[in-house]
Amino acid sequence: MLLTVHISENMIKLEDSKDSFYLCTSADWFTVVKASCENSASRKALKCVIDQLKEDAQISPCMRIKKIEEKMEDSDILFRIDKIFADMGMHENSKSLNKIINYLSK
Repeated sequence: MLLTVHISENMIKLEDSKDSFYLCTSADWFTVVKASCENSASRKALKCVIDQLKEDAQISPCMRIKKIEEKMEDSDILFRIDKIFADMGMHENSKSLNKIINYLSK
């Protein structure tokens, strides 16, 4: 069973950013980090695992690092933001955005 480790750092990547997202996995965990290269990603991932799991962190001899690329867009699923707001219980935001979307589609 793989354990997902959540990272609290800012995971927003602007289009002009030189950083990329990397999927890092080792032992019984995986995480996604934003970094400038694979080496930086490996350090951030390991630090995150150790910080969050402390002595329970499972460390194996190697870590697989995979750069998340734009080529993955064939498997995209699009969600309307107003529906996501509604699912989060933010109904006023959902209604406001829905009005804007409806106005723009006229």
